[in-house]
Amino acid sequence: MSDWRKQLQPASFKGVPFEVLSDSSTFGRRIQVHEFVQRDKPFCEDLGRVTRRFSVNAFFGGNDCLDQRDAFLAAIDEDPAGELILPTWGAMQATAMPGSVDNSREDGGIVWISLEFVESGDKGYPVATPATDAQLSDAAGGVLDEGSNWFEDAMAGVNAARVNIAAATGSVQAAFGLVTGTIGTITRTVASAADLVNIVLNAPANFVLALRAGVGSVRNSLQGIEPQGALDSLRSAVRGTSSMGYVNPAGGADTQKLVMAVNELVGHAQLTVALEAAAQLPPDAPVPLMPATPSVWQQASQPVQRAEVLYQADVLAARAALEAALWEALQGGGGRPPMAMLNALQDARTKARRHLAEVASSAVPLVTVTPSAVQPALVLAYRQWGDATRAAEIVQRNRVSHPGFVSPQPLQVARK
Repeated sequence: MSDWRKQLQPASFKGVPFEVLSDSSTFGRRIQVHEFVQRDKPFCEDLGRVTRRFSVNAFFGGNDCLDQRDAFLAAIDEDPAGELILPTWGAMQATAMPGSVDNSREDGGIVWISLEFVESGDKGYPVATPATDAQLSDAAGGVLDEGSNWFEDAMAGVNAARVNIAAATGSVQAAFGLVTGTIGTITRTVASAADLVNIVLNAPANFVLALRAGVGSVRNSLQGIEPQGALDSLRSAVRGTSSMGYVNPAGGADTQKLVMAVNELVGHAQLTVALEAAAQLPPDAPVPLMPATPSVWQQASQPVQRAEVLYQADVLAARAALEAALWEALQGGGGRPPMAMLNALQDARTKARRHLAEVASSAVPLVTVTPSAVQPALVLAYRQWGDATRAAEIVQRNRVSHPGFVSPQPLQVARK
């Protein structure tokens, strides 16, 4: 069972964040009740779903609460329609209605706001929008851009003379493994963890350029990759983000700042690779397994070449893992991320969810079947699809030990 706390999202409107105390919403459908003479029961006519309205009690807190308030009001005054994100509802398009702002000297450092949002409908004819994969690729670039800016700002506050080289070198081993592994081979620039610390201390901008070049090489290698290869790359990149630990090394505050800056930058580069891999997954319908079922003679005498397809369950599992990694990055393991970084991560999270939902909707669904007795995989394939040459699908998907003896246990197979 999932934990509801982990599903909460940072609240914002048009990219301007705010804190939510509570919210309420209308729901249901518009019903017109028709009552007739000499009839005991009325007729209820369904006129469609009611307009969703969200009443929100929120606040801005901190030393810059007035600046936050002004940014929020400016965003509404410019255009009251935009993307609204509420902790328990997620992202939606909404229009801000007139609300109230309460400033109290007694509650110094807090500005209270009460406002209402109404879900937005489409205006006129639908406008063509970029494909979800292109949107996701753009969002991936935004994550790397903001990660680079964050790194450079963090390194500007590091006193290189006070950094404990040995402690820093031991603490960036995981980052070095990703730099020379998943992200791309840049060993000519960074041949060891010690080289990584050296270049970060003496030329942080060069490290950023080398890392961005490595991500660029991975992006180029993903162009035109087969769907299953892109899915494998996505899984691998997401697993890499989990290995990025935020170590508190001995050696003082400057050493810790350096290690955190490196881990943050490499972590965001790793997320960029995962997002780029996700963008390579096709959002349209997959190529059919075969134009037609082969004849029995063909099944017995000739190898059959099949187009590679994606399974719906695999795509949904990868989407969940990617969302979890992005959510962890939003929490800021190395300190609260800058607002621009939070916006880039949230934008990537929204677009990844939308794109992978389209990919999953066109992927091949799985069903569960249970053989009545021990039998060969080719017999099961013929009974399921009328095509014995697809026996390898059953063997690989369910990790069958011997294709000639499939046990009578639940198996996952393609529906078609």
